[in-house]
Parts: sequence; C-alpha cells; structure tokens
Amino acid sequence: MNLYLLRHGEAEPASGTGDTLRALTEAGRQEVINVARQFASRNLSIDSCYVSPALRAQQTASIFLEQTFNAPQITTIEELSANKRASQLMAFLDKSSSENILLVSHNPILSELLALMTHGNVDRMHILDTGNLACIQFDIMGLGMGSCPFILEPDAVLGHIS
Repeated sequence: MNLYLLRHGEAEPASGTGDTLRALTEAGRQEVINVARQFASRNLSIDSCYVSPALRAQQTASIFLEQTFNAPQITTIEELSANKRASQLMAFLDKSSSENILLVSHNPILSELLALMTHGNVDRMHILDTGNLACIQFDIMGLGMGSCPFILEPDAVLGHIS
C-alpha cells in the first residue's frame, strides 16, 4: 500500500472570508503543477483521492489530478479538515481497501501522519511545506510500519527552497 500525502499549495492570507475559503495563489498553483509533473514522471498511480473540504485543498487536488494519468474522482472527507488530528484520519484509513491513496490536506495533520506512520511517534516530525508530497509505503499499515522513500518538493526556480 502507498499513501501519498500532499499539502495544499501556497494560499492567500487569512481574511474576513474565513480560513476554509482561502484560495491558492498563483505561486501555489505553480507549486502543485510542478510536484504533480514530478509525480507523473515516476509513472505512479492513484486509486483513491481524499481531500479536506477547504477551498485551497480542493483546488490543489484538482490541479494535481489534472497532471496525472487515470486520476480518480475526488472524495471530500471531514477527517482531513485543518482542525483534525492524525489519529482521526488513521481510523478512517483503516477502513480503506485502496492500494494507492492520495490525501490532500493541511498541517499539522499531514506531518503528524507522516511521523506516526514512519516512526510511531511525533518526536522526529518532518514538517511538510506547501506543495510537498510525501510517499509512505507499507507492507502492513500501522504505527511505525511505513517507510518514506521520497518527498517531492516544488523546484527551487519557483522561489521555494526547502
């Protein structure tokens, strides 16, 4: 099984419209396109795509999937909302039968999930930046049972050096 964790691209600053209505900036769109092209060049596949209800995550998922082959439909789930914790998401994932799952969401939930699934705790958490995609591979899904063979980052030419 492969979990692909994609943090939304750079978003507009918070305003009176509320956090869930923040849209991607042009730089954020370019981050996502860049990472999606890197992903597609690896000939990887996605069976299921679950996305936070926030506008910036929805836009990120749509842009990302436009660049990939045989993209699945987007399914919006509350477990990926910005105010949720990784433990709530893990309970949802336990029920999934898909082999290659794309999760599009926010921090801290994605960085927490990456740490829990690869190290079993959050002591050595790698913070995913906007537009980053982390791969977690499992033989058997569980705490500390996964490995992270790669994290894709937008190219430095975009002005984002990680």
